[in-house]
Amino acid sequence: MLWSPLLRTLAFAGAVALTGLVGLADYLTGVEISFSIFYLIPVSLAAWLLGRFHGLVVALAGATVWFINDSLLGGQEYSHGLIPYWNALARLAVFSLVSVILAQLSASLQRERQASQELALSYAALDGLRKQQLLIKDQLLSNVSRELRTPLAAVHRFLTLLTDGLAGELEPQQRENLALALQHVDQLARMIQDLLDATRADAGKLEIEPRRVLVEEITAEMIRTQRPRADELGIALEAEISEDLPAVLADPARVRQILFNLLDNALKFTPKEGRVTIRARLRETEPGFVCIAVSDTGRGIHPEAQVEIFQRLHQGQGASATSRQGLGLGLYIARELVTRQGGRIWVESQTGRGSTFSFTLPVADAPEHTPRP
Repeated sequence: MLWSPLLRTLAFAGAVALTGLVGLADYLTGVEISFSIFYLIPVSLAAWLLGRFHGLVVALAGATVWFINDSLLGGQEYSHGLIPYWNALARLAVFSLVSVILAQLSASLQRERQASQELALSYAALDGLRKQQLLIKDQLLSNVSRELRTPLAAVHRFLTLLTDGLAGELEPQQRENLALALQHVDQLARMIQDLLDATRADAGKLEIEPRRVLVEEITAEMIRTQRPRADELGIALEAEISEDLPAVLADPARVRQILFNLLDNALKFTPKEGRVTIRARLRETEPGFVCIAVSDTGRGIHPEAQVEIFQRLHQGQGASATSRQGLGLGLYIARELVTRQGGRIWVESQTGRGSTFSFTLPVADAPEHTPRP
């Protein structure tokens, strides 16, 4: 143990004094067997607390005291004069063996404790470094994303002016090319927004402004905005909304974002002549919640991938060659948005038979369900 020299000296003196007290008690009682084990007490304390050297010294002191008592009390009764010496040597061997074993055990535990402390300090330092690196990375990512949005917005406005014909009439081929460029600009803008939202989610700063929202209105809006893409891909897009569906307590912009991410994946992984369906109904097994589901007839998801599909940067396999791969943030952001609004999200899928992504939102008239801040 890491004691000061004064404390070590006092402890050693105490062990020697305790040996003397045990010997004195042994002498006064005159009972040899009853006090045999008590000589090991100071030996064990010295070896455990101070180390092998001090333990051996106390062991020698204990064997010496034993020899003196043995000579004074039983020397006249032994058949041979060397028996007290052999007894003392045997006691010294036993005391020394106990001292060495306990000293080594104490040293091993001390080294293990010190290694654990050093490891804990290393882990703390690594954790601090990791947090610092994540902070720098997130700050850099946030700054770069914000700086990209300004020129990207200017490009978007310029392309919109051209496609609207405000800068002059365009040939059909020119209009088609500009429309394709505008589509890629929109995709890039969504990627930048995903990067910003992922950074905010990691920092716990995703903004949620809950209010009463009609699911059927947002669903109809998403069907209307995504139908051109679905028609272009040859995919049927439809909605099945239960009648008298109550309003939910949610952020309408965030609900649109969740549905867009789910629809984007569904359209990306559904082959031509497939079907994508949005369903909304009350969750019978969870009173006070509305369940919204996006189903597709795509390739499905392997069971191994379903476990990590909502993790950050996870990218599914099997998209068509013409669809963009994306950043692997859409489902991660969807999970964060659903969770922070008091709901949960999950996937059900069979390989070759499609997938269904479902999420819940609390009913607006159920005050016990409060969105997370």
